[in-house]
Amino acid sequence: MRLKKRPKLTANRTIRTVDLFAGCGGLVVGTMEACRRLKMGHHVELANEWDQDALNIFEMNLNPALAVCGDVSELFDGSLSRRKLTKAETQLIDKNPSIFEPDLLTGGPPCQGHSDLNNHSRREDPRNALYYRMVRAAKVLQPKAIIIENVSTVIHSKERVVQQSQEILEKMGYHVEQIMLWANEFGVPQKRKRHFLLASRISQPDVSMLNQYRMEENRNLHWAIGDLLNEYDKDDIYNTPANSSAENRSRMKWLIDNDKWDLPNHLRPKCHQNGHNYPAVYGRMKWDEPSSTITAGFGSNGQGRFTHPSARPGRPLTPHEAARIQTFPDWFRFDGHRRSTMSKTIGNAVPPLLAMHVANVVIQSIID
Repeated sequence: MRLKKRPKLTANRTIRTVDLFAGCGGLVVGTMEACRRLKMGHHVELANEWDQDALNIFEMNLNPALAVCGDVSELFDGSLSRRKLTKAETQLIDKNPSIFEPDLLTGGPPCQGHSDLNNHSRREDPRNALYYRMVRAAKVLQPKAIIIENVSTVIHSKERVVQQSQEILEKMGYHVEQIMLWANEFGVPQKRKRHFLLASRISQPDVSMLNQYRMEENRNLHWAIGDLLNEYDKDDIYNTPANSSAENRSRMKWLIDNDKWDLPNHLRPKCHQNGHNYPAVYGRMKWDEPSSTITAGFGSNGQGRFTHPSARPGRPLTPHEAARIQTFPDWFRFDGHRRSTMSKTIGNAVPPLLAMHVANVVIQSIID
């Protein structure tokens, strides 16, 4: 993670990938690292993302042959039952033949519709249907293998998107596996639970391979960011925390001064004082434990347990610290972007180290 330069990949065989719902590229960074460890090359044929700022970060770091900013539903606009390609799908392939039959199709469709934090619309959200765009893309592009990542609760969606996607992919000739993984079991210094659907046209993905990489002890926060205290730079957004309100600064100071981890009720806002479900909110992080799930709100102590464990004066995480906890390597650049863009792209990303282990399973299902 502390590498300042992107490692070079040289090999006789190159894994070609298409990444949808690309974000800033967490899944792809992990895939690239899996290829490096397998002594293989890696090349992104197509990256699609609706957020131009996120796509700019992806392009700056991962150099896709084709980057398309826009709605994935306009690229792959056919129904799941349609056998022939639509006009838009045909044009996409005709203009970009290199994206056809990639080794790997990856994507993490928007998860807000499945999140337990979204209590009013969860599991019935129309964004859930975007999961099916991965399946339609598979019909159009005919990849050798597929990785679809999402939050753990995706399997409970009212539309049964995962279950129906598996049925369709199996009818298309794919061998499909589903697996639920805790990131902290695979070296990510963060408790983050994610669901993966893996599919391969060549052979059954051997998810049992993952057992050999499960770590007996968690990596902790100090392992991830203990060396970054000296990186603090008031002129660098990446290495400074967001501005906090006077009240929140006072709350963080109280935690540091009193060496406490959780804020007492009388110091919380009234809405968090009685019967709230998120005791970690406003909490202080611990050096000797993994972080709780990093979200786009890591820059505010009011969004989770994001108060730095020892910084004085008390403050929330910097983008650099959050990126490290997500296991983005230091060569991966976010510079030149607004704080809000950094927060969203870092917080929403798949931890590359977790993605690496998953990609390793899928890649080995398609190589000789």
